[in-house]
Amino acid sequence: MAIQWGVGMWQLPLQQLIEVVQLCEQLGYDQFWHANHKLDRDMTVGLTLAAVYSQHLKLGTFVADPYVIHPAMTAAAVATLDELSGGRAVLVLGAGMMGFRAMGFERRKPLVAVEEAVHVIRRLWAGETVTFAGEVIRVKEARLGFPARPDIPIFIAARGNRMFRLAGRLADGAMISTYATPEGVAYAMNQVAQGAQEAGRSPDNVAVILRVDACINADVQAARAAVKPIIAGSLGSSYPDRAFVEAAGLTVPAELEEIIREGDEGRIWAASALVPDEFVEHFAWAGTAEQVTAQVARVVATGVTNITIVPNPPDAVTPTLTAFANEVIPNVVPI
Repeated sequence: MAIQWGVGMWQLPLQQLIEVVQLCEQLGYDQFWHANHKLDRDMTVGLTLAAVYSQHLKLGTFVADPYVIHPAMTAAAVATLDELSGGRAVLVLGAGMMGFRAMGFERRKPLVAVEEAVHVIRRLWAGETVTFAGEVIRVKEARLGFPARPDIPIFIAARGNRMFRLAGRLADGAMISTYATPEGVAYAMNQVAQGAQEAGRSPDNVAVILRVDACINADVQAARAAVKPIIAGSLGSSYPDRAFVEAAGLTVPAELEEIIREGDEGRIWAASALVPDEFVEHFAWAGTAEQVTAQVARVVATGVTNITIVPNPPDAVTPTLTAFANEVIPNVVPI
């Protein structure tokens, strides 16, 4: 089966975003996911531009959460994107965390919240009038004011075991975050498969997207430094869950863990120098084009058929986007 290649993109200045969307299409990428860091440039506006300035890219949230925007409004927004793009929308839903502190949101019962959100969104897309009183999500006689495609795909973004299993039980697919080695990917896929089996589903019916931060640079140390802030951010957004770190046989350094415990996102990202190189090896693809090709090829050998990269650093995404398309993909999958 041919590999689908995607790009997860930062919230760029809008003119630059348009240029990057067009570049992604020119380079042959299949999917485009727009980031959703709160209080940055709006995700839905970015995805609207991506829909207007592309023809074939699948377009998705990266990621929507069930707290900051009500799932019923997310259902309306994604269905609108789907209409605008001619059926190219995908909902990637996760528990989120970035920006919650600034707005006073509580990340309450994330597994329950995501499951309830999927339930409500699917019923709304099916044209139902929905009344639902869940533990986290509530709607009363909610109904979309326009027809939606009922089978818009829903992926659950996860890096924790319970969320992986929830994706396997409930969603059309799982977006595996953080893992970048064959061992890590196999571990995550096994968790997704367990969830599918618990629900009486075939794991083959649950699609998997692997999402990995990447930087291609002839200066290997510069490439590693470029991905360390997002690794620090991932450790912060997952706190106190350390299952994915322990699964890789790693331990978060005490000084970094103390900063994470305080919960200040700015300080966490600024502490990226405290992220050990071993974390980069397990949770990102960073180095020369040849080194990254070897890393990707090892993962592809596990059978993964849908891979999304997040190019780093955020203020210089074009070099990695271009090098990955021109120097990595052709050597991983001969054309």
